[in-house]
Amino acid sequence: MSKSFRISVVFAGLIAMVLGVSQVAFAGGMATQTSEPAASNPETSKSAGSQTKSKKKKKKKKKAGVTNLVVLGTYSPQTSVSEPISVTTMAAPEAVTVAPQPAARSVLRSERVPGVHILPTDIPEPFVTATNGQLVISEFRVRGANGLLDEFIEIFNNSGADHTVDAISGSGYGIAASDGVTRCSIPNGTVIPNRGHYLCVNSVGYSLASYPAGNGTTATGDATYTTDIPDNAGIALFNNNTGGASYSLANRLDAVGSTSEANTLYKEGTGYPALTPFSIDYSFYRDNCGKAGSITTFGQCPTAGNLVDTNSNAADFVFVDTNGTSAGAGQRLGAPGPENLSSPIERNASLSGTLLDTCVGGASPPNRVRDFTSDPANNSTFGTLDIRRTITNNTGGNVTRLRFRVIDITTFPAPSGIADLRPRTSTAVVVTVDRPPCGSGTSNVTVQGTTLEQPPSQPNGGGFNSSMSAGTVTLGTPLANGATIDMRFLLGIQQTGSFKFYLNIEALP
Repeated sequence: MSKSFRISVVFAGLIAMVLGVSQVAFAGGMATQTSEPAASNPETSKSAGSQTKSKKKKKKKKKAGVTNLVVLGTYSPQTSVSEPISVTTMAAPEAVTVAPQPAARSVLRSERVPGVHILPTDIPEPFVTATNGQLVISEFRVRGANGLLDEFIEIFNNSGADHTVDAISGSGYGIAASDGVTRCSIPNGTVIPNRGHYLCVNSVGYSLASYPAGNGTTATGDATYTTDIPDNAGIALFNNNTGGASYSLANRLDAVGSTSEANTLYKEGTGYPALTPFSIDYSFYRDNCGKAGSITTFGQCPTAGNLVDTNSNAADFVFVDTNGTSAGAGQRLGAPGPENLSSPIERNASLSGTLLDTCVGGASPPNRVRDFTSDPANNSTFGTLDIRRTITNNTGGNVTRLRFRVIDITTFPAPSGIADLRPRTSTAVVVTVDRPPCGSGTSNVTVQGTTLEQPPSQPNGGGFNSSMSAGTVTLGTPLANGATIDMRFLLGIQQTGSFKFYLNIEALP
């Protein structure tokens, strides 16, 4: 991990801003860069209609154990570049070490641990019913752009191991609304992979069935229903699907509901803020950063990319939509991203990364490139920020699907002094790098573009919970174990200022 060091980084351009704090980390390692502020002039964002004056940011302290990509900083378009780098930094320039997942508890052969197999040769364990917190509701909505039946409920396996469904009664786990009516069941025998998902959708109105999932698959429902869930009603997951008295607190695995939901069995805490009903492309997703969707809170993600589960819906869920609508539960640009059994799984611990060019600093080209060309049609009124990284496959096998999910970002509606960034699709570019041994010569490498995954349509660009895929990693062209791929992440700038950008890495073997 690189030590903190001082830099002075300036970029050619016409618009004066401030270069403040910049941090770069992939899956555990981090280097913090701080510069002295330069004079700034106010800028006007055409999309947000607000003025911004960049300002100096306090230096952030390093924290260990981060398991996702993060880039923080601000930009000052000036005329020269000067970045003194310490010997320590050059020895491991913003290098990345993967923070291991929590170790499995060692067990004796005679000790029966539900659902856990320590070795491939372990004695198979019997099916075991999930307990509270092992399976959670991770994303949902009870209406969408297609109307009040445009609904889905996503379940996440948070147990630490693959989970085989085994209900205490009935034929599976029940997903019910607060009217007590089961909407979907997860059948007995269904295996939900560790950190994988199960998707329940209203087949009458669900509009996101073509959102990308696995190889050649999309986010269709693993189970379906047709009865509307009313706006702001509660939803709960139970360890059975027999209903009635069996839908009790003792049998509840998770619940989410609004403040207007009267039945406390179908919410945790006081509930999330009730929405003013709009038929928009929104969702509530479970916070996987730990900042409750704050646009202005800087620093690394406290949860290191893991889901938040405090048993308080208001604290655990983040509201996003593709227009940054103010509907009563917080306002931030983002997109729903329903995931099913075939979807890529978060694999921060087994996919590591480094700077594209480890012989220069993270804020310098080709690792980070600032283009001042105005492109309002592509949500880049003040140009673009292009971040390049090298991803290494440490999974032990081929990766056939690779994408990146935005878990923290400065975006609309950012206040003055905070950047408004819009993730967008990019194409491959050829760039010149000077890789170790540094100074021995340069070479050209192809940096692959990423695709902002749709639907839903994101005319304002991506935001919280948007996903960006690596289209060159496929079943036919997998990323082999130990192999690397150079990737770029292109962000349109609609307002200048201090920024942050965190991603989780999702993949399939």
